[in-house]
Amino acid sequence: MAGEFKLSAILRGHEEDVRAVAFPSRARLISASRDSTVREWTLKSPSPPLYDDTIALQASDWINALAISPPSKQHPEGLIAAGGKETIVYVKQPGTLSDQDPYRILPRHAHNVSCLAFSADGSKLISGGWDSQVFVWDVEAGDVIAELAGHTMTVWGILVYDEKYVFTACADKMIRMFDINGKALRTIKGHTDVPRCFCKIPEGHWSGAAFASAGNDEVIRLWSLDGAAMGELHGHEAYIYSIAILSNGDIVSSGEDRTVRVFRDMACIQTITHPAISIWSVASCPETGDIVSGASDKTIRIFTRDSERFADAETTKAFEEGNKMYAIPAESLSQDAPFAEKDLPGPEALQTQFGERDGQQLFVRELDGSVTAHLWASARGQWDLIGTVVQGEGSGSAKKEYNGKQYDYVFDIDIEEGKPPLKLPYNLTESSWEAARKFLESNELPMTYYEQVANWIADNTRGARIGQGASAAPASSGTAAPARDPWGSENRYRPGDAASGSGGRKLPQRSFITIVEGNPANAINLIIDKAKATNDLSEEDVKSLQGLSAQLQNKDDPHPSTAQITSLLKIVTSWPPKGRVPAVGVLAVCAVSQSFLTATSSGNGTILDTLTSAGILKAKQETPNNVVHGIRTLVNIFKTDAGRLIADGTFDTTLQAVRNFASEPESPAQAKALASLYLNYAVLLTSSAPADSSSTREARAEVLMRDIAFMLESDSPHAAEADALYRALAALGTLITLGGDFRQQMKMGISGTLHVAGMKPGAQRQDTRELMAEIRDELR
Repeated sequence: MAGEFKLSAILRGHEEDVRAVAFPSRARLISASRDSTVREWTLKSPSPPLYDDTIALQASDWINALAISPPSKQHPEGLIAAGGKETIVYVKQPGTLSDQDPYRILPRHAHNVSCLAFSADGSKLISGGWDSQVFVWDVEAGDVIAELAGHTMTVWGILVYDEKYVFTACADKMIRMFDINGKALRTIKGHTDVPRCFCKIPEGHWSGAAFASAGNDEVIRLWSLDGAAMGELHGHEAYIYSIAILSNGDIVSSGEDRTVRVFRDMACIQTITHPAISIWSVASCPETGDIVSGASDKTIRIFTRDSERFADAETTKAFEEGNKMYAIPAESLSQDAPFAEKDLPGPEALQTQFGERDGQQLFVRELDGSVTAHLWASARGQWDLIGTVVQGEGSGSAKKEYNGKQYDYVFDIDIEEGKPPLKLPYNLTESSWEAARKFLESNELPMTYYEQVANWIADNTRGARIGQGASAAPASSGTAAPARDPWGSENRYRPGDAASGSGGRKLPQRSFITIVEGNPANAINLIIDKAKATNDLSEEDVKSLQGLSAQLQNKDDPHPSTAQITSLLKIVTSWPPKGRVPAVGVLAVCAVSQSFLTATSSGNGTILDTLTSAGILKAKQETPNNVVHGIRTLVNIFKTDAGRLIADGTFDTTLQAVRNFASEPESPAQAKALASLYLNYAVLLTSSAPADSSSTREARAEVLMRDIAFMLESDSPHAAEADALYRALAALGTLITLGGDFRQQMKMGISGTLHVAGMKPGAQRQDTRELMAEIRDELR
């Protein structure tokens, strides 16, 4: 019987959380971090193990998804795939440095890439993201060859089971099984909260299962290939982030409870505590059976059962002391382990009490009055010290209680009118990012609010110091002056656009909106890399676009030159559709500038003519993100006077060009862009900008309102996305302020549309309900 895992090595180098790890061989380890890097670690000394690291990929924003392909004839060392907030999947060859071009750059996702997995032969790569999309890529061609459709929320995990089957883990609590060519085969229900991760289980395994899954419900669930539940593995006391299978059949897992746990024969046989709260990822080495973990303390740790690879005494002692000295906030303790100091046993309990299972907690009141925490190690039959329990950093009368725990803050989150606000508890010891994620997941809210909520938490606790308590925080953390708090003195957060929650009337909308998203500098790099490989652009064009990369840092007005826009238009009109996406995305960002209009309207046509003749606004094309960026371009021209004149002059042809997407938007991003276009046209028609008679305006408004109604009454889940729904309703509400006669003429149709829209999930958001109430008031 194999012995216990013990520390083998500690690897430091990352500057933020280590979000993903892979351990393809004893000589090589790969890690990805929130510090925007992927690092490759190479074994330099085997006993004790020592590693050197190099940066294999330097991105511009955090990376949280990582996959390693198996060796092949073409790629003897395999390939490294990574993705994250940039929305791009990078494929690198091992051994290449960060300044060397990636082997492949795969742009298709509209939001954060959250999971990646290679097929067994390495020829295909599957990616999933916050945009609810899952793509199957041909790695060599760099093309999407299939889409695994049907997800309505964030996709957190992917398992490529074999050459035929793929499983996905979605935030709607469902596991889905697909044919790798895109055919949906079955939906597996069983998780009571969000599933996050998978591992394949070999034939003849003690569990009898084909694969395992785990997630926010703190349970590892075992499944047959046809989705039958085969058993459960219990032990974790918080979210489970990662699971892996060892070469001997043991299952290893990591989670939010500071632990890596090892399971065999349906029981936890070892609990490895870390001096970090979040153990984001765990992986096993197929050659040695060693395991590696990546954690929120920026550290990678390797554990082994082989005494030849044990860490030296000094490293082991430092690790053990780090665990023993770890400060555990009392408010973070599991509710399954109630904490009342006066009822705790003394230190003699460590000798007289025996644990019932590996990883069981025991709290002891020491002779000096302090409280220590211990975990039962079943293999050694003893309690291991894992830290000292301390009161929260903001302890005292200012602490707030929620669900039996004490917190520095308990924020109110208004979601649905007539119902109590949701509560977002937060301690100063926590990461605002993790607090935001837990809140969104536990309340089944879209992850598109992740960064917004995290930044809001940070802004509203800025200035609070560890040990101060919430009462010592500055005014902005709970007592903000009404003039500076758009939500009023209650300091409540309401998801959605900040502009939509001004506290006053929302109608009519008076401001034009823009959509400037993504990383245009990266898009320029993609274009240049492609152009160098294919010679599809002249040296002058490449040089011109290289200069634009720096200008795009100013997203309010990048001021593109006519030469730069001309270079982009060459790509948009002549490159294959899949290669146009970065260029159309850059055009959308440039469209906010006056110089963009000069460059695109100097001839006989307009930017609309260019986009339509190039097929950018064509429905059901191979690359639907072209449509998203194309509509965003039309949205952004409203920022300038010249752009609004063009939008006014192309009113009929613009609406005709995008009308097919009103009833059948192809993605949430597309729906949001289309609703933004409708809103800008509504603002234009109700302002004094166009020199139209009232009858002409009302005729146009009737056409626009009909298209908005198509969208609001659509059965597509994409049209029900909360931000798209709000903007479409704001457009409709703005139009009815044109005048009493027009309002009466449209009243009956609008009432029916409001009824249908009000049944959509996104309509339950507080600001949307307030907006709908305002529209109904206008109709009276």
